[in-house]
Amino acid sequence: DAQMRGQLLDELQLETDLRAALTRHELVLHYQPLLDLRSGRLEGFEALVRWRHPVRGWCLPDAFVGLAEATGLMPALGGFVLTEALRQLARWRAESAGAGRLLLHVNVSGRQLQQADFGGLLLRVLQQTGVPPAHLALELTESVLLEPSAALDHALRTVRGLGVKLCMDDFGTGYSSLAG
Repeated sequence: DAQMRGQLLDELQLETDLRAALTRHELVLHYQPLLDLRSGRLEGFEALVRWRHPVRGWCLPDAFVGLAEATGLMPALGGFVLTEALRQLARWRAESAGAGRLLLHVNVSGRQLQQADFGGLLLRVLQQTGVPPAHLALELTESVLLEPSAALDHALRTVRGLGVKLCMDDFGTGYSSLAG
C-alpha cells in the first residue's frame, strides 16, 4: 500500500544518505563525561556518534545504527567511531597531563566485532594514536553475548589479548530487564 511504499522509499533514501554521510563528514562524535560519584573526579568519556543530516537535522543513533547493521555499513561506521574517538583521546592526552589517566568507552556492535579484521583495525588505531590499550573500553550490549559464535569468541579473546577492557552496555534494560 501507499504507506508501506512511502516507508520503504524513506528507508532507501536514509541508506543512501548514510552512505554519503560517511564520506561527507556528517557524522560527529560527542563525548559524555564519566564521573566517579564519590569523589566527583572525571574518570573518562563515552564516545557517542551523532549524524548532522543536511535535511533532517541532528539524528540520534536509534535513527541510523540499525540501518547500518542491516545494510552492511556497520564496519565503516564503527571504524569511523573507533578511529575518531581514539584520535580525540590522543589529542587530550597531548594537551593535558591529567588526561593521561582517562578511560574512553566506545560502543561496538556484534557485527562489527565479528568482521574479519576487527582485531587488526583495533591494533592499528591504537598504534597510530599511541593510546595505551588499557585506556580503551569497548561496550557491548547483552544481546551480542546471547548469540555466541566462534567468530565472536575469537574477537573477544583478541580484544582482551590486546589489553582492551570489555564492558556490558545498558545492562538491565533489554533481555535482563530489571523493570517489573
